Amino acid sequence: MSHLSTEETAFLKDKAKQIRIDILKMITKANSGHTGGSLSIADLLTLLYFKEMHVDPANPHKADRDRLVLSKGHAAPAMYACLAEKGYFPKEELNHLRQAGHMLQGHPDMKHTPGVDMTTGSLGQGISAACGMALASKIDKADWRVYAVLGDGELEEGQVWEAAMYAAHYKLDHLTAFVDNNGLQIDGPITEVMSSLPIGDKFRAFGWHVIET
Repeated sequence: MSHLSTEETAFLKDKAKQIRIDILKMITKANSGHTGGSLSIADLLTLLYFKEMHVDPANPHKADRDRLVLSKGHAAPAMYACLAEKGYFPKEELNHLRQAGHMLQGHPDMKHTPGVDMTTGSLGQGISAACGMALASKIDKADWRVYAVLGDGELEEGQVWEAAMYAAHYKLDHLTAFVDNNGLQIDGPITEVMSSLPIGDKFRAFGWHVIET
């Protein structure tokens, strides 16, 4: 990740604040949605969309764009808020979260929502799709990167570790995965449901370079 100047840090903080406001507004209006899991990735997605990723809202399918796979697809309101703030579609669309006939459904839909690179929602599958994208980038000798965002509860899915093993084996250095370690899943604390701790050690064992914050 790039080093942030004081001005960039202030800019991103303001953006993240607006993203959180929009998340709460759209979920409240819809009377449906995952508040906690969306709010816990607001800072991360703001950093990616407004600093790190090379994307163009005017050309969402640009071939050399960076890709983002929200593997924890239930946190779609955070992605939608960022996409609207970035200019992929009018912010008025945020008023129609989870409404039939509108583009912002309960989970990301790559066919109907500009800026969504992968349809997700079935936990564990997004990271596998991200691996496929990263392999394509490597085969093409391209510069674009792939970012995947997972939840800590999602790590209970065995497919995550198959993908982790795959990424290490094929040396997918164009792939960066983030684990939103907020300690919670829908049925309660991860330590009570099915603990995935220690997360960093597990990824290291699968051959990943790990940074813990």
